[in-house]
Amino acid sequence: MTPQEQQSKKHRYDLIVPVFLVVFGLTGVGYRIDAVMSKTGTPSNSPLEKGESIPTSILPLPKGELEGVAVPVVIEPEQEIITIPRTPLPEEVRGIYWTAFTAGTNRGQELIDYMLETGLNAVVIDLKMDNGQLGFLPNNESLKPYAMDKPVIKDLDALLKQLNEKGLYRIARIPVMRDGAFAFVHPEFAMKTASGNMWQDNIGSRWVDPAATEVADYALALAREAYTRGFDEVQFDYVRFASDGAVSHIVYPVYKQTETKSEVMRRFFKRVGGTLKEEGIPVSFDLFGMTYWSFNDFNIGQRLIDVFAYADWTSAMVYPSHYPDGFKGFANPAENPYWIVNESMEEGAKHLAGLYAGSDEELRKTFRPWLQDFDIGAVYTAHLIEEQIRATRDAGCSGWILWNARNVYEPANYRPLTE
Repeated sequence: MTPQEQQSKKHRYDLIVPVFLVVFGLTGVGYRIDAVMSKTGTPSNSPLEKGESIPTSILPLPKGELEGVAVPVVIEPEQEIITIPRTPLPEEVRGIYWTAFTAGTNRGQELIDYMLETGLNAVVIDLKMDNGQLGFLPNNESLKPYAMDKPVIKDLDALLKQLNEKGLYRIARIPVMRDGAFAFVHPEFAMKTASGNMWQDNIGSRWVDPAATEVADYALALAREAYTRGFDEVQFDYVRFASDGAVSHIVYPVYKQTETKSEVMRRFFKRVGGTLKEEGIPVSFDLFGMTYWSFNDFNIGQRLIDVFAYADWTSAMVYPSHYPDGFKGFANPAENPYWIVNESMEEGAKHLAGLYAGSDEELRKTFRPWLQDFDIGAVYTAHLIEEQIRATRDAGCSGWILWNARNVYEPANYRPLTE
């Protein structure tokens, strides 16, 4: 999900934008929906049939550290514990996405007013710019080489304080493997071409090797920085191998292809998500929508069963426009948002049935999908947005987040009928 990946042209796709389309078999990874799903919609390559090991430590959503207004945080081991105000986790998260630029300008202030007027209660804020540079000045000295010379978020602490005072739940969004800044500081972990140059995807972005433990450790350091600064949750995006561009030409500095990409990503999820959960830091991961439909990793390493054990929530990008024409009999899935979103959540619950220690109701509360608020495939009116929201509620999800790369949101009724 990037501003480049969302275009304003209506009723059609741009072939170089959303990378999500690639996963659905249009280009790149070499899989199509019909290659991984049977005619009945049942995944054709269940790990249960292949005898793969599945994490057994899948537990119900922890709640203790999320319910208090203030949570103690250790800044440094030798320093005293200080208390940072926390915004309690809403019963239903109703969120929108902000770029770092929005967070650092008057647009953010405008959106705060909009959120309070309409019943939105959560905001997902980019900590990185599109090129991977940090859009704020970190306190951790080891993170400063990745920061902008003049960060667009000039006073992150003041912003987080204001959001808390308004009762808005604050989520830090951290893209991981698509990170040009980390690649330039650490070229030894950047994806390369055979000539030794840094590999770039279709929109010119540089990527780092998911198998490098240093990449995971950087994600952890940035997550801890975000939480100690006052964010209530940390969310990771681009947690996968690259999917678009000349992926067959990638030379990996660490990944040796003696193991599957899903094994690499499972190790990453455990190292990052598992560690943060142990530390009491709420954590979520963004996933492609098709991870809820299939056990296949689509050649990018993402599988719901691998990330679920190490996350408090998973946020599938179930944008209806990003499902190919003809998916499940729909000539244009973008015009059928309720079914696409609701059935995606149902499929996710089926995938995890029997692997979750809690009840089905608790399981569904770990789902918090990204919803479409942009005009691709159809003009997304308030009605189509509300249909997606209704789908998440009917599926028993704990909330939803709207995506618009320009942070321009179509006014809609976000409030539950009970309010």
